[in-house]
Amino acid sequence: MHTTTSYLMRVQPAIDEVGERIAALAAAASDPQARLARSDWTVRKATAHLVTVVPRYADGPEGRGTWVADRQQLAALNEAQLAALGTLSMEELAGQLRQHLAAVRGQLQGYGGQLPTFWFHGGEPVAADLALGILLAELVVHGFDIARALARPWPIDPYHVELIFQGLDPIAPGWVNPARARGLTATFCVHLRSAATHVYAFRNGHLQVNLAGPHRADVHISADPAAFLLVLYRRQPQWRHIAAGRLLAWGRRPWLAPTLAGRFQQP
Repeated sequence: MHTTTSYLMRVQPAIDEVGERIAALAAAASDPQARLARSDWTVRKATAHLVTVVPRYADGPEGRGTWVADRQQLAALNEAQLAALGTLSMEELAGQLRQHLAAVRGQLQGYGGQLPTFWFHGGEPVAADLALGILLAELVVHGFDIARALARPWPIDPYHVELIFQGLDPIAPGWVNPARARGLTATFCVHLRSAATHVYAFRNGHLQVNLAGPHRADVHISADPAAFLLVLYRRQPQWRHIAAGRLLAWGRRPWLAPTLAGRFQQP
């Protein structure tokens, strides 16, 4: 059991805010069949995907649901759950999204100070409250996808990105791309601007995250939070952010900085 509620008290309002933004955007979508950038998904399919994803964060803490040890199996799981959802209107999808988010909120608040831990996709354990940071990433990134397809604005709050990475860090070792990390020994210190520093230490291809004690970094990365999130999720190319100064690197081996996102499988 995980015994702190402070993170839950910070991440839940962020999920409430972003979830309602997506629900409102989806319900008012002028073209549900608009294609997402660099994807064969539509606005409707991305919204339906979120409707199937949110219940996982209620299932996991209760020992329910389907969780895959290999990230490569996740696409098939997503498609199977989308098929089971059936055909719903955008208004119905928005309503279900709101209902599922409310159910997760109530369930996690009901645990009080004793929050369960469960095994996430990729085979790493995560506490139920920290898992909400991963859910927040789903909402923020897919909200970005949907808004871009509809030519609507989608501002990303840097504070939300810090909450996201606090949730992603525990599962990050299970999302390493073995082919791209094989043999790598290097420590990356990612300084999210106006937020925390996250330390990713690869040792012969195996990842350790935020270990206690001083770190001798091979490369430091100063990152605009939204830019770093969208690069990690392969939504935007990193070179445009490097050129604009939103991603800066220095240290003993700064040339490693552009390789960091590729060391992970696409979330």
